[in-house]
Amino acid sequence: MDTPTLRILNTLSSNLGEYLSINQLTERIKENYGTAHYANIYQSLQELKNQGLIKINRIGRSSNVELNFQNYLLIDTLAEIEIEKKRNFLSKRNELLPFLTEMQEALDDRYLIKSISSMNPTKNIKLNRIEFLFILNKTPEYHTETLQIYKEMQELQNKHNLKINNLITDQNDFHDLITSNEINPLREALTEEITFFCPQTFWSEIKQIAEKTEIKTIKTETKPASIPDLDLTYNLNRFGYREFGRPMDQGKRICIEYITTAILLQEDARLLEAIPIILSKNSFKTNLMAFLSQKFETAGRLLGLLRTLQTLKPEREINETIDILETLNVKEIPADEESILQKMRLYNAL
Repeated sequence: MDTPTLRILNTLSSNLGEYLSINQLTERIKENYGTAHYANIYQSLQELKNQGLIKINRIGRSSNVELNFQNYLLIDTLAEIEIEKKRNFLSKRNELLPFLTEMQEALDDRYLIKSISSMNPTKNIKLNRIEFLFILNKTPEYHTETLQIYKEMQELQNKHNLKINNLITDQNDFHDLITSNEINPLREALTEEITFFCPQTFWSEIKQIAEKTEIKTIKTETKPASIPDLDLTYNLNRFGYREFGRPMDQGKRICIEYITTAILLQEDARLLEAIPIILSKNSFKTNLMAFLSQKFETAGRLLGLLRTLQTLKPEREINETIDILETLNVKEIPADEESILQKMRLYNAL
């Protein structure tokens, strides 16, 4: 695959749901790769259109470009790009090859795994960290398989002195997260990812979703500690917790897992008691909650709150999250059960 074609398709696949004009596409490629010429991009786009891999839609005086997921060969082409990105990434990081070889051997018999991607690998590896996105088949053994993957990855982390964070999803959660109208880590991750294992399967999952509904990625990664008070208050109210005296202005819609992590990072005893209330009133993604607690080192306090909540109001999501945190050997920070009980009664959360 020639360089302009690779850069065009990689840029389009990293900006799903964003309708880029040819000028905007050229600018994005220039930002990412340092150079891009409109004439060359235009010519390559015409070739890709003739192959049926992209659509060019005329809107007024400009033209918008998007991937054509109806084309049977697009998935193979995107898989080629993932392999090329993987080669380029690892060619400068030979020290990761033994780790990835061991990882593949350790997970070879995990039959539920459909694909494994690395999220924002270039940035993370500079921090001696790697973040994996697993997509698994949804079966009755899903939770048991998830715990086993966590155990295997924990052993690899200890052996290779490399911080490993894992976001494990089944097909349903993957669909929910990338089509959500809330800010969440998966929508952010799709802009900077390399699929290390089974890229064709990864893009087949996205194709199935894109043919039915819109996928819109987010370029900026959320820092929970920096979520503005307005957004925190707005979302707490959405999830059933309102503090008297706080203004109720419109904020950005942010997933409950990010909001929970933001509160845990503040270490505000009053706000901490909001977590059992919003989690008891709303569903949440077990593995996403565990991933964020790993990444931002809030797992100990989260485990204490969940343990208390499980005593007061048992739920499957709570129990499964506790299972994962225990697998990670998290040191629990106990919560004040009596104070949480009183607050939950006040908010009719029991």
